[in-house]
Amino acid sequence: MKYDRILIDVSNMYYRAFSVSQNLTAEVDGEMMSTGGIYTVLKMFKRIRDTYLAEGGRIFYLFDNATSSDQRRKEIDPDYKANRAKQDPVFYRGLDYLYLVLQVLNDGDRLIRRPGSEADDLVFPVLKSFGDKGYNILLISNDLDWSRSMSPTVHWMIRDYATKKDVIYTQETYKEKYGFIPNNETVCLYKAIKGDDSDNIPVGVKNLKTETVLDIIRQAGSVEGLYIHLKELELSDKWKQAFEENKGRVLLNYQLVSFQQLTVSETRDFTEVTTFNKKVLGMLYRSLKFNAEKLDPRFIKTPEEVKTDDFFGAEQFPRA
Repeated sequence: MKYDRILIDVSNMYYRAFSVSQNLTAEVDGEMMSTGGIYTVLKMFKRIRDTYLAEGGRIFYLFDNATSSDQRRKEIDPDYKANRAKQDPVFYRGLDYLYLVLQVLNDGDRLIRRPGSEADDLVFPVLKSFGDKGYNILLISNDLDWSRSMSPTVHWMIRDYATKKDVIYTQETYKEKYGFIPNNETVCLYKAIKGDDSDNIPVGVKNLKTETVLDIIRQAGSVEGLYIHLKELELSDKWKQAFEENKGRVLLNYQLVSFQQLTVSETRDFTEVTTFNKKVLGMLYRSLKFNAEKLDPRFIKTPEEVKTDDFFGAEQFPRA
């Protein structure tokens, strides 16, 4: 299936590429830097464009704020993401170079990086900006948070590390996998109860079986519904008491996993429209020591260009 709009979690994909390719280095602007992550993620982006983007479609590249973590969530809970080791400066330098490349890689794509916001916070206002145009939309991230924005026309794609294949979920196939239909409230309720190791969000209520969590989601539908109707839920008194005792933690988790409330205009103010510039792109490829012809078919020379290069080379060599 082809999609009219594709939203990509750039930092998430770059991290995956960097993890497997960081040993590939080059001297750039007088400093050694890891260029393998940039090269690998550009190949990923090209495969996505060729495989999933419909003719006339657009790709939206969503970035985490590169200079600081989400301060709003840190203020709610200082331990938020405290388990994540800070990346080496070369990691962030690579992200900055990647941004420069994407600026001139293709016509009409969108780059969005808003100070103080994470990429998943940008998804909802971007989707809202499309209105009711009936686009088929693909969200690409291995972050479960992105599944909150799914709908009948919005699908979610992850990379299965075991099979090394793309897996695309519709709401129906998601329900088969996770046991409930994804939307903002159900996914937030799931994470508020289960926690999230990757973001250092602790379990809301310990020792609950997954089947019990799914049953609560089906009955309550949201964190608000859980506590409004807690006494009426088909749940043992033991677990009702546990939810009362851990209400503070569950509500705190809900705040951590909720979207930042951004308007379309707040996102649009930090959106850049890209323009293909072969000359600048070639300069960036050369500075990163990339073989442009292998990475980008647009740099493969025609037989006429090769002949011209050979002619001028032959003319200049004897003079030298």
